[in-house]
Amino acid sequence: MNKNQSFAGSFYPEKPEELTNLLNSFKLDASIKYKSKAIIVPHAGFYFSGHAAMSGFQRLELSENIFIIAPSHHHEFNNIALPEYTYFDTPLGSLEVNNKRLKEIAEKFPCLISNEVFENEHSIEVQLPFIQNISTPKIMSAKDFVKEFKKIGHKIKIIPILVGKCDYRLISDLISTYWEDSSFVISSDLSHYYSKQECRQIDTYTATIIETGKLEYFQPAQACGLVGIMGLIDFANNNDCTMIRSMMYNSGDITGETDKVVGYGSWFLYTDTKNDYIEKYYSKYITQTAIASIINSLNGKEFAPKEIPPILTQYGACFVTLKLNGVLRGCIGSIYPTKPLILDLVDNAKNAAFNDPRFEPISERELPYIEVTVSILSSIEKIPFKDERDLLNKIYPYGIIISDRNNRAVYLPEVWEQLPNKEVFLNSLKEKAGLNPNYFSKNLEAYKFTTTVLSAQI
Repeated sequence: MNKNQSFAGSFYPEKPEELTNLLNSFKLDASIKYKSKAIIVPHAGFYFSGHAAMSGFQRLELSENIFIIAPSHHHEFNNIALPEYTYFDTPLGSLEVNNKRLKEIAEKFPCLISNEVFENEHSIEVQLPFIQNISTPKIMSAKDFVKEFKKIGHKIKIIPILVGKCDYRLISDLISTYWEDSSFVISSDLSHYYSKQECRQIDTYTATIIETGKLEYFQPAQACGLVGIMGLIDFANNNDCTMIRSMMYNSGDITGETDKVVGYGSWFLYTDTKNDYIEKYYSKYITQTAIASIINSLNGKEFAPKEIPPILTQYGACFVTLKLNGVLRGCIGSIYPTKPLILDLVDNAKNAAFNDPRFEPISERELPYIEVTVSILSSIEKIPFKDERDLLNKIYPYGIIISDRNNRAVYLPEVWEQLPNKEVFLNSLKEKAGLNPNYFSKNLEAYKFTTTVLSAQI
């Protein structure tokens, strides 16, 4: 039994050639540096959310089984719903449903078996042309579509799942159970029908939660597919993975409207930390941006980065250290993320060169001999300790912040190279905070962090 297309001609074009051309127009020119087995993408009309959706789908690693986990907009039920269809049709052909896998899921998880709840639901249907396009971007019949997959060694099947009233941990368990041989598409728009400014504020907050994994801060109004999003983030948290932003905007950015807009965003799961991703794929961009900020400031110009990678629009904190012939020449940084990392980088590079109160501003003749080091901070973690001896046992090899009322100081992990002795390190940090080296109090607090260090010569 086939699930007929319901939204061709409204949410997306019904003519195959027109649909393919539109999908191709959404693709980014830049090469995709990383493929992920799990993405979050929007599900509105292609005119509105197509760019964000394609930005996510271009990062999807194709597997034999592709789960599409989406909210139900028209029916209320508990847990999840599964269909009995054999194929889902689109103007580009038909995608086969893995009914064997659906039967397994029905035996392992609480669910509703019903075609009815899928009938007029767009949150799954609008994802299907993207899957077809990224796998075989040519226009072809359903029969040729299947032949093409056999030829290239793929026989993709979909597992459509609608989410009702559900604990997000059910979705997390579902992803964990089938992770090895599957990819996952989490379908969700962001905030609905706020003003453009309110939408940006809410969606930025939502993005920060997604990217930091702080599930406890989510509220239902932030996203219609929130349960699916939370399930993926819970899986990421449990497996030391990170959600990386691919694109985010709202319908007002497309239409020019300022009232009752809808937010759209896409993310992909990365199997390590955010800073590891930055180091692996954007080291050169980071150091070149820091250098450009310094050179432009030296010439009396404000520097505005271009073609900013989306990950650098996420909030982050960094230090920029300058050395002249190996000797410290300036160092300014941020401990806590208070703005997008790209802005923190530009500001700290400029300030390290010209506003470090310990040094004179750098001169043009010094530039060829300056080494620039960018240290991107991880999240800050409080260190519990009973006494100073206990604290000494816990500070190496991290960057350390100490705080006591109005006294505070920080050392980057790189300082261990100059101060390898733990007691000397801690006593020096106390002095930097304006405290006596022998000082200790129950009010003293300590925090640790790591850094990703990137260096280049100007």
